[in-house]
Amino acid sequence: MTEKCIDTTALGLFFVALVSLPIAMVCFVTYADSTYGLASEQLGRFLMVCSAFILLAAIGAYRNGSNFGATVFGLVAAGVFFAGWAGGDIYTNISLGIIYLVGFVWSYIAKNSPILTTILVTTALIFIFGGVAVSEGTDIWVLLKGIAAIANFVLTLYLAFTLVKTECDSGCAE
Repeated sequence: MTEKCIDTTALGLFFVALVSLPIAMVCFVTYADSTYGLASEQLGRFLMVCSAFILLAAIGAYRNGSNFGATVFGLVAAGVFFAGWAGGDIYTNISLGIIYLVGFVWSYIAKNSPILTTILVTTALIFIFGGVAVSEGTDIWVLLKGIAAIANFVLTLYLAFTLVKTECDSGCAE
């Protein structure tokens, strides 16, 4: 029997990328045409489904003994679910943004990959800009949220591919 390595971090990162892209697209379309609106019922349902897969990554990280991965993916799963279910108010979004900034500091102290540490900043900015956009109702915050979301998409995909390549190079992914 062949022992296979399963990297739940890559799973979580792919799903974070998967939710970041449509968030960015909705933000860019909303910025370009303010009559479109940020509320998208389909996007909300999609985010809630994806949050379950991100939660699976958190559980996998926990089972693999990764306190950092379990905590961060758990927080991201909660934030993504909330974004899909309620869309967000300023207080919850700002609170989520602050806790992701705390994760950024934790990641920096733990000397994690600079890419992973930066992803925590872009994730925080998505929630902070989203909360301010809901409160202020100005288009610039929607545009900033879209820029943070597309940066998050690129960074999470890059890190996920890097992890998969490392896994393949080490001979685990057969």
